[in-house]
Amino acid sequence: MYKVEILQDDIQKAAIARRQKLDEERKQRIFNPKVRCLGIDLEALSEQIDIKTELKAIEQQRNDAMDRQAVLNADILTLMDQQVLQERRDVLKQTNDFRKQHQQAHQRRDFDLYDPLALKKDLPARIGDNDPRTGPSSLQKFNGEDLGEKQRLENQKEQRRVWTDLQMYEKEAQRQRELNEKKEYEHLQKNILDKMNALHDAVVYAKREQAKLDNDYNLQLAAEKKRREQSQKQHEEELNTREILNHVNGIFLTETPDVFNIGGGHKVRVDLFKGMTPQQKQEILRVQEQQRLYNQEKKTQKDQEENLWAIHDISNRRAIALLDRATQRAQKEKAIQLRKENELKALQDKQRKEYIDKVLYTNPPKEEYFEQFNTTSR
Repeated sequence: MYKVEILQDDIQKAAIARRQKLDEERKQRIFNPKVRCLGIDLEALSEQIDIKTELKAIEQQRNDAMDRQAVLNADILTLMDQQVLQERRDVLKQTNDFRKQHQQAHQRRDFDLYDPLALKKDLPARIGDNDPRTGPSSLQKFNGEDLGEKQRLENQKEQRRVWTDLQMYEKEAQRQRELNEKKEYEHLQKNILDKMNALHDAVVYAKREQAKLDNDYNLQLAAEKKRREQSQKQHEEELNTREILNHVNGIFLTETPDVFNIGGGHKVRVDLFKGMTPQQKQEILRVQEQQRLYNQEKKTQKDQEENLWAIHDISNRRAIALLDRATQRAQKEKAIQLRKENELKALQDKQRKEYIDKVLYTNPPKEEYFEQFNTTSR
């Protein structure tokens, strides 16, 4: 391998060119208002946008779930209304069938009053031996006669057979009708149960999410309530303890014996006290006289003190007035001195401004002076 000798000037030129290139790239980043960043945190803004987008998606999912639940509730209510309407129709149909079978015109209680075939259906004078109309005066029945015994027995057998067949037919029809109704009801219940299960799953999911939020909120409320109850309980215990101590140390329970002592005299029981003795009355008068003398002396002393305070107040007011006058004179002299200093300073500022405008700054800046700024990134 041959060693290649690189001149020092070429190295310096390459370094200068590299620096110039980096400087141009830096100027493009700094002087371009669309690229440079002046204190904006793009990551924080992106994170906020993602959080808002996620919250909007959650809210949209919640609204969709509520809409689906509302639609499902409406479908269930419609199905229940149809079921009630069908049940009413069935009841009306059964009522009409019962009327056709068991409430016909000839089965009415007063049908015999307007029956057009009443004469044809009218009974003869004697039907048989057990006819209640054949009394002794009717001369239609005599002892030993039983004219329709054979026919009567045959009719009774035929009637029992007809009744038995009719009952069997009605029972079979009733059983078949109940079986059909049971199948329809089971099919309807199955459809309702499927829809209710779907609704229950959606409601359980919504309740689970709401329960989480409610649980967190309830935990906070429980902690706050517990703290408040502990504070209230402690306060009540302090009040109760103070009340008990007041009762224990009070006059009512301790039965203080000095309640009715007068001038250090004998103890007096309230239930036996019937009046004061002359010595006690004299003692009271003596104490009252001492109190009167004491109050009069105290009043005299108070008047003297007030006179002294009045003289002291007059002296203080006079001293304060003299001090205010001295302060006002000092302030006036200080204001005069300050005005003179301000006038001197204004004159000096005026002379300095004239020197700067007329002597120092006589040449205005040219375009070359302003073009030298913002030409490099350093």
